[in-house]
Amino acid sequence: MVSLVLWALLALPLTYFLNSLWCLRRNILAAKATGLPYVVLPWSNLNLPWLILRPILLPYLNKLPIRDALWFRLLSVDWPWHQQYAVFQQLRCDNFLYVSPSYNYFNTADAAVIDQITKRRHDFPKPTEVYRSLDIYGQNVVSTEGNLWKHHRKTVSPPFNEKNNRMVWYESLRQAHSMVNGWMSDQTESSATIYTVADDCMKLSLYVISCAGFGVNLDWPGQGEQPLANGHASSSTEKPPKASEVSGDHTLSYVDALQSLLHNMLWIFIFPLFLMKWLPFSGIKRSYTSYIEWGKHLRELFDNKKDDIAAGKAQEGMDLMGFLCKGAGMTSDPTRVDSEKSRAKPVLSDTEIMGNAFVFLLAGHETAANSIHFSCLYLAMHPSSQRRLQKSLDRIFASRPISEWEYERDFNALFSTMAGAVLAEELRLIPPVPAIPKCVPRNASPQTLVIDNKKHTLPPATYINLVSLAAHRNPKSWPAGPPSDPKNPVHPISNTDNDLEEFKPERWLRESAHTCDSPSSEKDMYTEDAPNTATGTNSSHALHRPPRGAYIPFSEGYRACLGRRFAQVEVLAALAVIFKDYSIELGVEKYASDEEVEKMGREERREVYGMAVRDMRVLMREKMGMLFTMQIRGANVGFRVVKRGKERFADAYL
Repeated sequence: MVSLVLWALLALPLTYFLNSLWCLRRNILAAKATGLPYVVLPWSNLNLPWLILRPILLPYLNKLPIRDALWFRLLSVDWPWHQQYAVFQQLRCDNFLYVSPSYNYFNTADAAVIDQITKRRHDFPKPTEVYRSLDIYGQNVVSTEGNLWKHHRKTVSPPFNEKNNRMVWYESLRQAHSMVNGWMSDQTESSATIYTVADDCMKLSLYVISCAGFGVNLDWPGQGEQPLANGHASSSTEKPPKASEVSGDHTLSYVDALQSLLHNMLWIFIFPLFLMKWLPFSGIKRSYTSYIEWGKHLRELFDNKKDDIAAGKAQEGMDLMGFLCKGAGMTSDPTRVDSEKSRAKPVLSDTEIMGNAFVFLLAGHETAANSIHFSCLYLAMHPSSQRRLQKSLDRIFASRPISEWEYERDFNALFSTMAGAVLAEELRLIPPVPAIPKCVPRNASPQTLVIDNKKHTLPPATYINLVSLAAHRNPKSWPAGPPSDPKNPVHPISNTDNDLEEFKPERWLRESAHTCDSPSSEKDMYTEDAPNTATGTNSSHALHRPPRGAYIPFSEGYRACLGRRFAQVEVLAALAVIFKDYSIELGVEKYASDEEVEKMGREERREVYGMAVRDMRVLMREKMGMLFTMQIRGANVGFRVVKRGKERFADAYL
């Protein structure tokens, strides 16, 4: 009996190994049939045992000769960030597959191919299984496809319009002003070194989406309630308990529950919810508690909105929850839904309403927060670009106080000048996600793409990566100059012979842009049956226009991000508030004390600041990772905010 058990235990791994070999052989044959270059991986980079063991094994594997092998580099789930365009350069092509026993992945940095794929939404849909982790409260516009997605989008798209973008503008000004006041505290000329800028940007964006989208007012500690810029008041008609305080039967406040959930989401992806409740590990327990608590807050928002609709209360602002409820057919009669809407189409269920609300809060604040944070970081690393931005802001706003900044007058001026160029360049270098997933579904027909004037057919069950990080750095699509410092390139192996790895917002300005403009217009961003929403374009028409498919920070085509203009308005408003009256410099405490800096001459200060910039480049290259969006993980970046004219490194034009 014992021997049979032992044989069974031995047979299991052997069977798994033989099955993996058979699947790998099958997938290699499928890859060969495409006629495209391919790289063979021994297992998928998303293989769960590998994801768990990789951090433990990596220090030892890096000592082996395989560390520089292409297949080994592709085993990192973050390979698009670490490799940038280098993989495509090594293969000397912009399209390739990597093959594993689990599946084949087609990867492209080719603008023309990306354009084909994004235009053919029925042929190349989203792989919805990739987004199932976002369904923790219900299906939503991000995690669905086909007719179901079309219904979700039709329901959730109306509030994304110019009237509500105006609301986002004023709330962003208010929150950014409060954030800067908190940084400066009692200081008049310079803050201390701040290590919480990334977290503060997350708070700012959470506060904006909560107020503008859901009527939940959030204020910075010590700031109290303030009127919005230009005399605009909050969109909330009532004053519920402060969202930063614990109330009712909650154990976590609105803010703490959401922040804890976002910080601990990985456990929800790995373990089923019914099991998490009983596991003894503190991190898993925190994750489960925050999931339950945030679900309660979400349900309260939903129930309150249903009550408001039943009572006929009008709500100013975006009122995303209100639109979701009305899209589900809810009316002022609480006993029924709108019968006409019910007959016309299936309504959203309660869980789908909550699922969409969660996704809007998640995606709506992380994307904008990262853009604000990384724009500040890049501008601190490039003082000359920061000065040019400030001069542009002076021309736009002159001496007008923030209370007189107007959306209709000032947003387009920002979007089409240096501020818009800064945002466009930040999103070129660090898009919200490193690659946009598509697929040829398992039960679909093979799909043909034209690549370099040749037809290549992708078989069913092929996953696709639109590698935005590489497409944004492809010299075939972008005008490029020589590197600023050939001996010390920004990236050690990607684009070492040009400046496409460098932060140069000036490349977007028309007077410095090359002649690679695309004739595409805002109208052709969508297919004919796309919803008519004020989502905007990826960058201003007044700036350099790359070819279609070359620049996809918010995706492209029919499934382009609904909240694109929302994010652009928020980020540009925040950057304008920060840099109109202040400058941001990197902290240099690691290299010199304040007293030592005061005694330094110009060249010494340039040397010290240069060390801070070089170390920051290394930190960004090594510590960047992704859960939902690209972020620096496991390290804090030190900034110092100073009044304009009081900079310590104003001449450090690196």
